[in-house]
Amino acid sequence: MRQLLFSIASGVVFISAFTFFYREISYSRMTFVLFGVLNFGLVFVERLLVRWVLQQAHRHGYHLRRVLVVGAGELGLRVAQQARRHPELGHRIVGFCDDYETNGVYKKDYGLEVLGRTSSLNEIIEKHRIDKVIVALPGRAMRKISRIVEACELEGVETDIVPDFFKFIQPRTKVHDFAGLPLVSVRFTPVDSWKYRVAKRAFDAAFAATALFIFSPVMMLIAVAIKLTSRGPIFFKQERIGVNRRPFNMVKFRSMKSGAEQFDQAAGLGTRNDPRVTKLGKFLREWSLDELPQFWNVLAGDMSVVGPRPERTYHVRQFKTKVPNYMIRHQVKTGMTGWAQVNGWRGDTSIDKRIEHDIFYIENWSFGLDVKIILLTLFGGIITKKARAI
Repeated sequence: MRQLLFSIASGVVFISAFTFFYREISYSRMTFVLFGVLNFGLVFVERLLVRWVLQQAHRHGYHLRRVLVVGAGELGLRVAQQARRHPELGHRIVGFCDDYETNGVYKKDYGLEVLGRTSSLNEIIEKHRIDKVIVALPGRAMRKISRIVEACELEGVETDIVPDFFKFIQPRTKVHDFAGLPLVSVRFTPVDSWKYRVAKRAFDAAFAATALFIFSPVMMLIAVAIKLTSRGPIFFKQERIGVNRRPFNMVKFRSMKSGAEQFDQAAGLGTRNDPRVTKLGKFLREWSLDELPQFWNVLAGDMSVVGPRPERTYHVRQFKTKVPNYMIRHQVKTGMTGWAQVNGWRGDTSIDKRIEHDIFYIENWSFGLDVKIILLTLFGGIITKKARAI
């Protein structure tokens, strides 16, 4: 759906730009919007209809592929289990082929039996009219795979391999070419694609520039108020860790007494009722107005509007070895707001829950999700103390 939405949106933008410069053709902007919405809706319904027809055909025995699973161990049984749970995939498991199970052994939980050893794979394929072979062998048996693949190629059947290290790989992984070498990505991140990076960067720059223009009067008033109510600089800069573990200086309106931060190495996790916070700073934090200067960080490319919140260097070093998968959040640009924050996991809350939500965002990124997070921040998180940014 993400690719469909991106493709249609790109098409609408391209056609709009073309008609803007080629003025002999003139259409209203509403026409383009309706075209995009109707196009997306019709294509989406068409795909759902095709998928439903295929599912019904598979469920009634049409266009089923006869599949042999090589390996009757834990991995092979899991393949059979998934094929049974998802008949719409069109895979009918005929049986197993295994060197460590006796021929004819019946797997009663699956209604399947071991049809023979890998040495007789060619005969099994011919006898049972196999269309596809799924190799599901443990790592210690990987040396047999080349012989198994050769046998399958000789018979002309399709061959798939389930890697024994699949527990380290996310379901939505990606196999890509590296100078002729196939590489399997352990974790799929949609924003890794160059077209998504370019689109997200363009969105960030446009959004940040617009926000700075709109909020410039408010920011000027805040700057004057800070100068009038307390000694010290207007802005507070602090080193945070961003994308690819690179440090940058995050800018905020100063909300604490000047120099207060340097006396507490562990400070910065959104401690409630912090005595170092000024009266004006308390108001700014409550409404997240101290975060407005971070639009400059977004414009400079150090941050994104939406993404995992950046942490201090001290906390990154502390959490790196204590919190599982903590460093994964640094595979994308950090943001002014994020999925964890709009769900209430911000400031002095569970770091494990924050990481869980950050990883969900990274693996499921889309423009729709970004827009949802921005709207939730504007209409929810900005007035919720629990959802205050750090």
